[in-house]
Order: sequence, then C-alpha cells, then structure tokens
Amino acid sequence: MTERFLILGGARFHGLQLAELLAGAGKEVFVLNRGNYKPFYDHGIRLLKANRNDPGQMRSSLKGLNFDAVIDNNAYTPAQIEAVLDLLQGRCGHYIFTSTAAVYMALSSDRKLREDETQGVTDNAYSPMVRGYALNKLAAEETLRHKAQGLDYTILRLPNIFGAGDFLGKLSFFYYRIKDSGKVLLEKEVDRFSLVFVKDAVRVMAAVIGNKECFGMTINVADPVAYTYEQFFSTVFGGFFFPNSMILLPAKDAWDAGYFLPLAWGPMIDTSLLQDVLDCIDFTPLSAWGKDSLEWELGNFGDRMKDPDFARRREYELTLIERFI
Repeated sequence: MTERFLILGGARFHGLQLAELLAGAGKEVFVLNRGNYKPFYDHGIRLLKANRNDPGQMRSSLKGLNFDAVIDNNAYTPAQIEAVLDLLQGRCGHYIFTSTAAVYMALSSDRKLREDETQGVTDNAYSPMVRGYALNKLAAEETLRHKAQGLDYTILRLPNIFGAGDFLGKLSFFYYRIKDSGKVLLEKEVDRFSLVFVKDAVRVMAAVIGNKECFGMTINVADPVAYTYEQFFSTVFGGFFFPNSMILLPAKDAWDAGYFLPLAWGPMIDTSLLQDVLDCIDFTPLSAWGKDSLEWELGNFGDRMKDPDFARRREYELTLIERFI
C-alpha cells in the first residue's frame, strides 16, 4: 500500500520542496494550507484547503483520512499542536514537528549547543523581534512531548534555512545593503553561526519520516560547518563584499535604537546526534549553493530598493551607522 503523508504548510520553500520530493518518490502526499500562495499543485500532491486555526475547517478537510506521517511545518504555538494531536488521534503514525534553533535563545555561543541545552534560556537577552516566536516554539515542543501519549514523534530544530524559494529574501536583504554603500549593520556578539541549505533540510526531513531511530527524539539539523560573518558574506557575494563593509554594533544598542535584523544569526548547534541517526546525509557546502541562491532571490524579488518600506528601513540603518561609527 502506498504511504500517505500530510504536510501542514507545504505552500512554499522547504514545505513545498518536501511535498514535491515525496510525491516524486511515489508517495501519496497531502498539503494543508489556506491556498493563498499556491492554489494548484503538480500531480501527486493534493491540497486540503483549510485554515489550521479554524476547527471546523480542519475537521472537514481531514475527515476520514489516516496518515503514515504528519510533517508540521507551521505550528507556532502550543494550542496549534494540541489541536492537531486531538484531531488526528489514532490516525497518524509518526508526527514530525519542525521547530527552530531560536529556542536556544542565544545570539551566539562559544561552542555548538546540544539538544538538551534549553533549560533556563528564557532569561537570556534575545532579539525582541524573534523572542516571542522562540518562546512559543519552545512551549510547542513541550506540549508535543507531554501530549503525544504513545504517538511516535520527532522534533527537528533548524537554524536559518537558505536556498531557492526563500520567500523571506534573506540574502537579497544584505545584497542591496552592500550594493548601495558597502556598509552592513550587524550584531557584534555573533561569532560563528549555524545554517542549513534548503535541499539538505528537505532530505533530512524525508529520511526522518518513519525512521524508528528518530522516534521520541529532538534533533538539531544543520550544516556541520559553522560560519563567521566574513566567511558567509564572502562566499555568497564574492568580490562584491569587503570585510570592512561590516559595521558591528552591540545588539542591545541596535534594539534600543529601534533597528532589528530580519533574522537571528546564532547560535552554533551541535549535529552529532543527527549524524548518529542519519549518517547517510551529506551536507552541501555553502560554496556550492550560496551564489545560486542569491541569483534566485534577485530574479524573483526584483529591485527591493523600489519597495518604500525596504528603502526606509535602509535609510534608517545608514543613519544609525553614521551615528555609531
């Protein structure tokens, strides 16, 4: 019998790429989302159109369906986890929750953090733009552990994901800053950070599905190599980037001035557990995907400086740079 999988999300980026990978392998794939970003899918992927926060829509869309695995890419709160577990009780073989390395609530780290190092992190100073998201994801993890009640589950913690399809445009955000004046405002505390290429993240997710070695586990998923700002930017932007372009400012000074990066860089996360349970996964080096991923963003976002909000944010950043250097 063909395996049947449900992806909560699946409209964009890693969720969509996972759906396409599984469908291409002959699996029966359902994606559940509101249909706002992708109303139609290729053969082998069926859209269940629903708002996951609407209990009636969820019951109607999932009525009579059982799944070998559910991959939950867009649960952000404990209530969202609880609602899905209650609705799919007895109808899901393996529940995979996509969490985030932001749960460590660390701007940076002097070593790679293990999966068991989230105790007491809620008192850490952390980006106000990401803090609420991180706290909710951490609470959602705990809810899953306590509510699973015999259900096989896996929690995957991913750092920033890069690659073609990134609807946040993280690389082009920095590209236009380097292009206009060569100055980029960055958080001084960050030394090295973890990241993951989208195709590697998708391959890990696919390999985890139904893998008994991963049941009941929380697993960091990242490129084993940690990068500095200079290594990252020079690899992605090549000769377009110069190290003196980086303006390093204490994070709290930037936050107090009302400036926030669109992502939290750190910390480094330990992937030895991942390598133990999935030693078949080889990660793609940044040099093999960085430039191509930037080209995808530039081709799909157009000139972001023509966006008034983007331009205003950049203007304010330049004002801060003048103030602090």
